[in-house]
Amino acid sequence: MSETWTIGELAQRAAEALQAASPTGSGRVRDVPGERLIRWYTTIGLVDPPLTRRGRVAQYGRRHLLQLVAVKRLQAEGRSIAEIQVALAGATDATLERVAAVSRPRFWAERPAPRPTATPTPAPSPSPRPAPAPPAPAASPNGAGPAQAASGHAVHGVRLAPGVVLVLDGASRTPSEEDLQAVMAAAGPLVEVLEERRLA
Repeated sequence: MSETWTIGELAQRAAEALQAASPTGSGRVRDVPGERLIRWYTTIGLVDPPLTRRGRVAQYGRRHLLQLVAVKRLQAEGRSIAEIQVALAGATDATLERVAAVSRPRFWAERPAPRPTATPTPAPSPSPRPAPAPPAPAASPNGAGPAQAASGHAVHGVRLAPGVVLVLDGASRTPSEEDLQAVMAAAGPLVEVLEERRLA
């Protein structure tokens, strides 16, 4: 069984992996993902849900580390969150390994399987959770433009999470990529509340 980590340990492993082969980036992207950022990445589908929970403590594994490092590598290349969501949607472990470019084998250390307990932890689903659709841009990649309101002005939507869309009905301009990223970052706590209350 692969080694598992708490969210804090996962953040530390990701920081070590990124520092091991620091890419040249734009300088605008934070190299080290913190716990809050990991939770937000999970909310928007860039990182899979935890493998298991022991009480209130979530456990993460190798795939989560690959996902985190791959996201940060792509951000360092100047890719937006929306572009990364599309690029990594349904990515296999092999694809994540290639993008993450983690070269230090100690990150993949195996440990012996634990002895069975009276209440075994259910095995995680072998298939990765598909990433949600990226935030809706002013004109979607398939050429469709924003919806038109009854008054004739454009209505823009930003997909915050599966089943959660923010409608901008009355924006004085088309949201830019920077606007969309700021909205997505600010929406993290709201999405967490909606999920806790099972409204999303």
